[in-house]
Amino acid sequence: MAEQVPDELDLSRLLAPRSLAVVGDARLGARVLEKTERLGFVGPLWAVHPSGRVGRHEAVTSVSALPEGPDAAFVAVPASAVPDVVGALAARRCGGAVVYSSGFAETGPAGRALQSEVLEAAGAMPILGPNCYGLLNYVDGMAIWPDEHGGTLLPSAEQQHEQRGVALVSQSSSIAISLTMQDIGLPLAHVLTVGNAAALGPWQLARALTRRPEVSAIGLVVESLHDLRGIEALARASRETATPVVALVLGRSVQAQRVVLSHSASMASDAAVGADLLNRCGIGRVECVDSLLGTLSLLHCGGPLSGGALTSLSSSGGEAALVADSCVETGVGFADLSPGQRDALGRALGPRVTLDNPLDYHTYVWGDLAAMRETFVAMTQGPGDLHLLFADIPRDDRCDPGDWLLATQAFAQALTQTGARGALVAAMAANLRGQRAVQWVRDGLPVLAPVRVAVDAAQVAAAIGQAWSRPPAEAVHGRGDDASYGDGGSHGGPLGRTHHLLDEPRAKRLLAGHGARIPAGGVAQNAQEAVEVAEVILRAPHAALDASRVDLPNQENAPAPIALVVKGVGAAHKTDLDGVRLGLSTSDEVAAAARELLRRFDAVLVEQLVVDVVAELLVSVDLDPTFGPVLTLGWGGTRTELLADTCRLVLPSPRARVREALLGLRCAPLLTGYRGSPAGDLDALLDAVEAIVATATSVPPRTVEVNPLLVTSTGAWVADALVIEVGAHPSPGGATEPAAQQAVDGTDHKPSPRPPTAGGHDDD
Repeated sequence: MAEQVPDELDLSRLLAPRSLAVVGDARLGARVLEKTERLGFVGPLWAVHPSGRVGRHEAVTSVSALPEGPDAAFVAVPASAVPDVVGALAARRCGGAVVYSSGFAETGPAGRALQSEVLEAAGAMPILGPNCYGLLNYVDGMAIWPDEHGGTLLPSAEQQHEQRGVALVSQSSSIAISLTMQDIGLPLAHVLTVGNAAALGPWQLARALTRRPEVSAIGLVVESLHDLRGIEALARASRETATPVVALVLGRSVQAQRVVLSHSASMASDAAVGADLLNRCGIGRVECVDSLLGTLSLLHCGGPLSGGALTSLSSSGGEAALVADSCVETGVGFADLSPGQRDALGRALGPRVTLDNPLDYHTYVWGDLAAMRETFVAMTQGPGDLHLLFADIPRDDRCDPGDWLLATQAFAQALTQTGARGALVAAMAANLRGQRAVQWVRDGLPVLAPVRVAVDAAQVAAAIGQAWSRPPAEAVHGRGDDASYGDGGSHGGPLGRTHHLLDEPRAKRLLAGHGARIPAGGVAQNAQEAVEVAEVILRAPHAALDASRVDLPNQENAPAPIALVVKGVGAAHKTDLDGVRLGLSTSDEVAAAARELLRRFDAVLVEQLVVDVVAELLVSVDLDPTFGPVLTLGWGGTRTELLADTCRLVLPSPRARVREALLGLRCAPLLTGYRGSPAGDLDALLDAVEAIVATATSVPPRTVEVNPLLVTSTGAWVADALVIEVGAHPSPGGATEPAAQQAVDGTDHKPSPRPPTAGGHDDD
């Protein structure tokens, strides 16, 4: 893939060329030259075509006939001719080539082979594409671009405070065209497309752009997150240069994954895992084009935010309600008004206005520049990371927008006085567009409309700021770290490697060896063996087991209820198979239940029942072909699929991040004491998660699923476990053993020495 190009590869000539040659198709070449001239480029422009002319320009008939090696070249020849043309350009020491031609890896094996020939011919010469439009440099006036675009030359430093703009990198040339048509005043410095990304991928190009002083922020449109090392390298460069990066990742739906796969031979990634990866790297993530542009506007006008506390100013209650509703279940909220703010707002607005945040300041000060400025100063001098002003400017062709523009002027003056960050918002995006937006952004006032875009932008800018305030994350255990996590197959393991499914007792022994807590119990193949195991638990588990490792029930002499669960490969969903019996309290009940289950199954697992359960959770680690081991946390038991309350984290993840993720689940109130119920033992829960992760990431690597993990007020217990070893061979002990010879805690000849103190086995 693209990121195997060395980091030290010099892209300066390609990104900011002083000369250009077009090679091939005369119509496309003429358009590239015409658009470059229209942007004001004054350097040498050359053409290569057998006819001797491309548009208004004379042409030479071969690359070797060019006056010198160009800084950049545009190649539009039949796919079969591309290797020779690229080789000729490399021989002339060209600074880099845009390969517009298609018919390469996106078409199948033959195309991939031809693409490899192009790379071999290029050698150390950088290549964009193949199958891409190219690049737009609005700083130097270069348009290696055969189609329309909506950008303009970036004003010089003499025309504004500094010559800076955002950069856009897109796998899709069509979306890149659309982005250049934005009308929110966002200055563009560079636009690049990568197409098949044979040599240069979006992450490497973005990394190169962080080193350019004219770039204030970078936006990406990508179809894959597979280049982990490239993403992490970009994240480091983003921090080091204080150049924030935001990504729009396509392919969250099954349909979208099919489309991007057929379009560019890329593969969309798990959206939840990708979101966690970008978040830990300090790269923002948005889900639509409008939010991408709005976030870039906010970042361009001041960089990331230190937090997500907002204030909102509007002249109507409806607008206040609109912004308040948009913040529900997001990472941003509204700062409480300080006593000083309340006093100052009260003086500015009088007693008829209810003081709150969001603030409906009514129209008592409308049209009065000084009074509005006083109001806005009072609001923006208090707590708040970003202050929003509703400014739905009326149409010029039918209305007089004067009073609304006066409000924006007062807001800008207030921000200057208080030194706060602010932005303009509107109920409709169309109400903040055009040349006014250009001037607002030049003055440091981003345009974020509609309201949802403002909330998205604030949330992403705050996430980047908070990520930068933390130490850099560890490298992900994905591709490039360990070949064991290579190309994925069934169960998330590598293709071509063996997969060994452990039975439940052995899976639990393995987990216990890494520190997980499991109920006391053993395996039985007949009713008598089941009773023998149960009687140890029923009589006195605290006396029969190793007291140094026992966590006793609250009442030591209370009988320990028993659970019988069917055992065997293929019995993963035991409840669906009517293979679970709970709450057995006598030997007769255990014998009867065992006889009934053993008519249909070869063996049963006899365990002490976990009681007083606070929550049933799913904790699993699967081996993703790209991200390596991925941790899933969520609601467990028989309703896991129905409730779909899960989150996914790439590994390694710090204990604090795991805790944050657990408390972010919808079922989290059960862990913290819902409506007076006992709270779960969060420390024990985190210990259990760490034990499960340790089991999965040891050698050989394993897919591990614990469902349910039973959380009580005094511990967390593995009630059911599924473990698949990757690259391992079945061990001699894989067959089912009699109860007297196989225990589920890793010890010999006795049940587990760690009886639970709380919850029921609702095995899934």
